[in-house]
Amino acid sequence: MGEGVSVDLLFLDIYMPGLNGIDTARKLMESHRDMKIVFTTSSGEHYPQAYGVFAFNYLEKPLSRARLHQVLDRALEAINDGGGKRFQIKYKGIFYTVRVSDIQYIESRDKLVLFHQKGGRVLRCYGKLDTLLREIPGDCFLRSHQSFAVNINYITELGDHYFRVGEVAIAISKKYLKSAKEAYYDRLFSRMGEGVEKWQP
Repeated sequence: MGEGVSVDLLFLDIYMPGLNGIDTARKLMESHRDMKIVFTTSSGEHYPQAYGVFAFNYLEKPLSRARLHQVLDRALEAINDGGGKRFQIKYKGIFYTVRVSDIQYIESRDKLVLFHQKGGRVLRCYGKLDTLLREIPGDCFLRSHQSFAVNINYITELGDHYFRVGEVAIAISKKYLKSAKEAYYDRLFSRMGEGVEKWQP
């Protein structure tokens, strides 16, 4: 899957010849971080590994049609929701429309707020991080520090005192440590929780 290929949703079998599905997903997520992966497998033993690569969901074979439709509905809702939310900022007299799903993390620096987007683009405006977070639609941003908020959809690693977004480590301060980690795990469990259960056709 090349860099120029855009994929929103991918169904991936865990048992494949050569590279297994978990390792394949890990490689794909390096260049397609916003892609949603649904694992299909004949065994539930790989659920923790799927959780570790931030899979959207996990389906056990034989597949139930009702279960499949349920996962598809949730995935399409998440794709459309994340891509559709936008807001405006103003900087030096110019208005910019920002898509929420493009923002990897937000940084407050002096009197400026910087929106770090995928692809390396950075937009900025004057303001306070607290105020802007209340104005941004959706609830995908986790406050990790007085100066940082991270889009949960781009987090690739959770450390003791940081979130990793690609090559960047975002500090989690003592003030936000408990709330940030709880919100992070709550989001992951709410997204993955249904995958634990076995559904019969």
